[in-house]
Amino acid sequence: MKKIMTIALIGLTTGLMLGCHQAAPATPSHRTRTVISSKQYTTTELQARFTKVTDAAVKPLDLASYQQADTKIKAAIKAGTATLTAVRLQLVSNQTEPALTKALIAYLETATKMLQALAAGEQATFNTQAKAFSTQCSRIGRQYFKGQLPESIVNYSQRVSK
Repeated sequence: MKKIMTIALIGLTTGLMLGCHQAAPATPSHRTRTVISSKQYTTTELQARFTKVTDAAVKPLDLASYQQADTKIKAAIKAGTATLTAVRLQLVSNQTEPALTKALIAYLETATKMLQALAAGEQATFNTQAKAFSTQCSRIGRQYFKGQLPESIVNYSQRVSK
């Protein structure tokens, strides 16, 4: 009995010692901190984001219409997509103008799908998304910005329709 108690005590002690001497997890060399903040953009600030989204989406279309090199078009698509991602992060935290903000986010998502279709060479999807993009752009400009459209879309539309 004494032998069993000694073995049990040694086993328990060994288990505790092994548990206590486990390697501590390495501390990360940098710490990540997520800050959730809300924004309160004015209509003018939201119009600037509308223009930014439009410019980011139209630049690759413009390059493609001028039959520029694929590398230039793909670089413009990549830059445009990065811009759209950044603007989306700004819009989702906006607390003012909920209808306009919602419309801008939907517009931005259409622009993203349009650029993805352009990059993938999916002509049918591109045509559908481009039409939706144009329709949303006109509706947002008319409904929220007194009919004003970003210069990039006006110039592109005039040039392509000739």
